[in-house]
Order: sequence, then C-alpha cells, then structure tokens
Amino acid sequence: MRFEVSDLLFAGFTKNALRSLPPEYGIEFFYEFGKDYYWDEETAAWGRRELSIHGPCVAVNLADADDKHYLTAFKATLAYAAKINAGFVVAHTNEGWRGAKLQTQLLVQRRLGELLELAAECNVRLLIENVGLRTKGNVLFDFEEYLALFKTFPQAGALLDTGHAHVNGWDLAQTVRALGTRLEACHIHDNSGAGDEHLPVGRGTIDWQAYFAAVKEYAPQAAQVLEYSCGFDGTEALARHIAELKEAYKL
Repeated sequence: MRFEVSDLLFAGFTKNALRSLPPEYGIEFFYEFGKDYYWDEETAAWGRRELSIHGPCVAVNLADADDKHYLTAFKATLAYAAKINAGFVVAHTNEGWRGAKLQTQLLVQRRLGELLELAAECNVRLLIENVGLRTKGNVLFDFEEYLALFKTFPQAGALLDTGHAHVNGWDLAQTVRALGTRLEACHIHDNSGAGDEHLPVGRGTIDWQAYFAAVKEYAPQAAQVLEYSCGFDGTEALARHIAELKEAYKL
C-alpha cells in the first residue's frame, strides 16, 4: 500500500521539514500557497518520489457563481502538475455554498467538466474529493450524489476524505466498496465525528480496522495520504507512525 504525506502538517516556514521524509513516501502539497520558483526548489530537494497536488480550495470555490478565477487558478495548478509529472491533482466540489441546491450542483458539474477537459489536455489525473460537513451545513453532494458524479464524469478519479465522510455519517467501508477501482487516493485523518479535526489515525472514533480491510479488498491501488494538521513535530516521528500503521493493519 502506497503512502503519501500532505504538507498540511508542515505549514509556513516549516515546509522544508519534508525534505527529510524517507523517499519511499510521497508528498502531496498545496500548490496555491507558493510560487513556482518556491515549489521548484522544494520538489528538487524532495528528490525522486511520488508527488501529488491539492488543487486550489481557499481562493477558489466552484460553487460560487461569482468566482471568476477558478479556471486561471486550475490552469496554473494543472500546468505545474504536468511539469513535475504529479500523480494527480485534487479538486473540491465546493466550499461554502448558498442558493438553490440543484442549481448550484449543476454549476459545479459544469465547472468540473471544464476542469476535466483542462486536465486531459495536460495529461494529468483529476480526482474529485468528497467535501462539506453536516455540522457546518455545507454538504452539497451527499453520499449517493457524490457517487453519481462518477457516472456523469467517468473520466474522473475519486479521492475519499475519511474525516469528511466520518463527520457526515458515511460508512467508510461501504464507500470504499462502492467506489472500487475509481478510488485512486484517500486523505486519511481522524476526528470525533463532530468536526474536521485532522487528527492522526487512531486518535478519533473512526473504525480503521474496517476501513483498511475494505481498502485492501476493494481499492488496494488507492494512495493513502496522511492529511494531518497536528500530532507530529517532524518527519522522523511521522515515519515511525506510518510503520506502526503498516504493522497494526497488515498493510
């Protein structure tokens, strides 16, 4: 099972800590928070390893009809992904949203279609992530609606965020089984079920035994991206944590 580490854990001036991550682990980074010259230096320092990019999600909201910058932002992201031969780029369907649900869903689907065309032109895989939290009232695509996106867009891949799914009451094992070979990556992190805490695996209430069993059976191809925001000061402890996960869940 392939593991990657999100740079969410190493924000701001601590990003260069990822340079000491063992090369067998990939890195997913938030491209929107740096200039190309910065990422050129970082990716060179990271060496030969799997890389992926989290698409813009702070300055971009596909569900906002007034967002005029999403295409420009994603064009730059996808171009850079092609430059470094990234394994995939992650796309959120929405951040906050307002108005009529169906109308907003149609807007997002039209924009996802545009992004998928751009991704194909760049020869980059675009993965659609399940987002929104019931506790914040911003879930635009529920479980069935999220699955339906991959019938509308068979050329897209899926990225399952375990934290979002858990807060929204999704059965993780069922979700993995339903996505199957479409599931190309997962953001793994834990929470109590009440909020998006981005805790390390095992520090919340997710049933990881059932989750990893489902991944091994139905989606062994899915990269496991540790999207933590706390819990580790450096990559040495993080690497030990990954080794412990592999042993505990026979990964």
